[in-house]
Order: sequence, then structure tokens, then C-alpha cells
Amino acid sequence: MAEDETDAQDDAPDKRKWRLIALGVLLAGVAIAAALWLLRPQQQGEQPPDRPPLVSVTAVEQRSEPIRLTGQGTVRPASQVGLALEVGGRVAWVNPSFREGERVRGGETLVRIESADYASRAEQARAEVEQARVELAQAKEARATRQEEFERLQERLASDGSLTPDPIEGDFVRPGEAGQEETTGLAENPSALALGQPQVDAAEAALAGARARFESARRNVARTRIAAPFDAVVRSKSVERGQFVQPGEVLGQLYDAGTLEVAVPLTQRKAALIPRVFAPVTSGAASGVPAEVRVDFGGATWAWDAIVEGAEGAIDPDTRTLEVVVRVASPLRGGRAVSGAEAAGEAPPLLPGFFADVEFLARTPPAYFTIPRDALRAENRVWAVREGRIAFVPVTVVAREGPKLYVTGPKLRDGERIVTGDLPSVTEGMEVRTGEGRTTPAIDARESGGKEPAIGGGA
Repeated sequence: MAEDETDAQDDAPDKRKWRLIALGVLLAGVAIAAALWLLRPQQQGEQPPDRPPLVSVTAVEQRSEPIRLTGQGTVRPASQVGLALEVGGRVAWVNPSFREGERVRGGETLVRIESADYASRAEQARAEVEQARVELAQAKEARATRQEEFERLQERLASDGSLTPDPIEGDFVRPGEAGQEETTGLAENPSALALGQPQVDAAEAALAGARARFESARRNVARTRIAAPFDAVVRSKSVERGQFVQPGEVLGQLYDAGTLEVAVPLTQRKAALIPRVFAPVTSGAASGVPAEVRVDFGGATWAWDAIVEGAEGAIDPDTRTLEVVVRVASPLRGGRAVSGAEAAGEAPPLLPGFFADVEFLARTPPAYFTIPRDALRAENRVWAVREGRIAFVPVTVVAREGPKLYVTGPKLRDGERIVTGDLPSVTEGMEVRTGEGRTTPAIDARESGGKEPAIGGGA
């Protein structure tokens, strides 16, 4: 037992010695690591590349052909009418062609109501006309008789001086003094009533009234049918045989088969480029500028020729746009295929409700350029590359069309290269490389001095 305690006491110093050695080695490693970290070589900051940044450019070309502006709108009828009868009655007949989508000819009867009662009233009015005509003839005959009697009385007075008239001739003499039975002389100007003129006037008035009633009754007979006012397409129908209709009740709607139109809202800048856009307002005439209406149908795009009518005469107070109307003269004729006709099948007619793209031929400046939208910079400038350096060139925007801008600028040169991408910072006279002839992208973040720029922004 004593020996075991003696051996444990002998091993204790050895264990402490190894522990101290291990701790020393660990501290030495930490010290070496710390020294290496503190004495590491400091990295130098990245220096900007010596070469100028690489930019993307496009060449501008001066043009003089007409500018083509585009807009969108919904096809609508140029003329549309509601059908209604001016008299009421029970519907006796409806034209089989009077159905939605059917085409009807101008003057073709579409609906007819029972007309027997109206025909009877017309016959009665005709009889009243004949009776009034007879009464007028009688009144005129009586007037002639009275005139003859007056002339006969004058002749008798001239021959024997007798003033004793018969009962009828008494209307033509002057009465004597009060209480005297005999007359004192022949009336110089007998009254119109004595000559029978008012009776004739009354008979003529009665005849005129009878004729007016007859014409009204005759028109009512004609109003028992309703006809198409022009060649049209039936847009809606709400009448059937046997139905009782009231005067003024709408029985259907037709639109002119010969003309459709599209009202296109345009910005004031665009509308100002259309020649004679206000002609309908100022002179009542159409603008006459050619246009083209395009519609997507059946996987294809179809086009129709159109003419610009002009502006509608008021600025929309909400959008500040001006609606310009174009008119298609033959809308029911199938359009011509612009694209995708192989899989489209039969050419469709242009119908109300189609959403259409409209292309206008605008007024053209003497010379203009087409540039991408992302080439326009702040303050309406472009960055031109001249002799390897950036030049700020001012331009005036004439119109904006999708990704393109139409601009003019006296300092912009035909064929000149302008920057289309973006750069972190640009100064006038800054040296750049265009990368023309390279197969890699024109703008390289590693070569343009840092982060990759966003394409499409403006400076």
C-alpha cells in the first residue's frame, strides 16, 4: 500500500511537465499566427483601367420619307340608327332578313303592322275631302249668283229709277231714315257678306282642313311599315310577329354597311403632325390623309385602307388627348393579310367592336433622324462619339413610337454614332472606346471601370 502511494507521488511531476510543454506549444502557435496576421502584406486598391471605357453605339441616318405614327382604337359604326314606328299596332309581318348580323338593302321593308284601321281612316278622310270640294263649288256658285243680282239691280236703277228691291236685292240698297219704309238709294259698296265671299272662304278652309286630314291619314297608312333607310347590317332586333308595339318603341338597330370608323386618342404632339387634322371643325371637310387600319383575327393580321376624317373637336379633359377619326369605306370587304395568313383561313370583314391598330402618314420635317429611346439623355441630348470622345448634341423630339424616337437636330450629323447604353458617369469630351469589330458585348463591366451599367437608362 505504501509502495503505491510512493509511485503516484513520483508520476505527478512528470504529468505537470508535459502539461506545461503542451500549453507552451499552443501559446507559441497562437503567437506565430498573430504575428503572421499582423505582418501580412497590405493589398493595394484596384486601380482604374488605363484604357477608356467601352460603350455601345449605333449609327443614325438622316431621313425624309413620311413619318408613320400609330395609335389604337375600337371600330365603331359611322352611322347607326334605331328603328321605330310612328304609329302603334299589332305586328303583322317581320322580314326574315331582319336578324342580328344580316345585311339588308336600303328601302327594304323590315316590319309591317296591321293597317286596316289606318286605311279606313284614310278613306273616311278622302270622303271628307270630296264633300268639302262640293261645298266649295256651291259657295262659289252662290257668290256668282249674288254678283249677278247686284249687277241686275244696278241696270234697273239706271233704266227706270225704281229702288224697290226684291227680298234678295235688299242686301244691296241703303236703308232710309228711321221710320221710313222705302229705301233712299243703291249701296255703293255692298258688303262682302252680301256678295257671298265669306261663304267661299269658309268652304275653301274646310277643304284645306279635309285635305290635311287625308294626307295625315294617308301617311299613317305608309307608317304601318318600316324600311331600312340605307344599305345596312342589323346590329340588334327586338320585335316578333303578333307583338303589339307603341309609337316610338325601338324595334332594332342598323349600322351603315358602307362605312365604319375608328376613333384614335392621340397625344397633342402626335395629333399636331397629321395634316389638316382640324379640317372637319374649321371647314366641315375631311382631312383626307391616308391611313391604314389593322386587326388581329384568327392568328393573322389583316389591314384595310382608310382616310383620316380629322379631330373630333374637343380635348379629353382627363387624358388631355385628342381623338382623331379614320374612316374605312369598304369595311365588309375582306381585309388583306399582313402577317400569318397561311394559318388564318378566310379573310374577315371589319366589324364594330374590333380593337384596331391605326397607322397614319404624318407631316414630315425636312430632315429627321430615328434613334432608340435609350439614346435620349437628360435635357434632350444624345451622346455622340466624335474622334473617340463624347460630345453632347441637343435634339428636338418630333414623335415617340414604341422603342423609337423621331428627332431633329441641326448639330446631329448623318451617319454619326451615338451611345445607346449607359455609363456610371459621363462628361463632355470623355474618351471612350466603341468596341466596333469585337465579338464580345460592347459594354464590359471589367473594362468600363467597375460595376456593370444598367442598359436602357438615360443620363
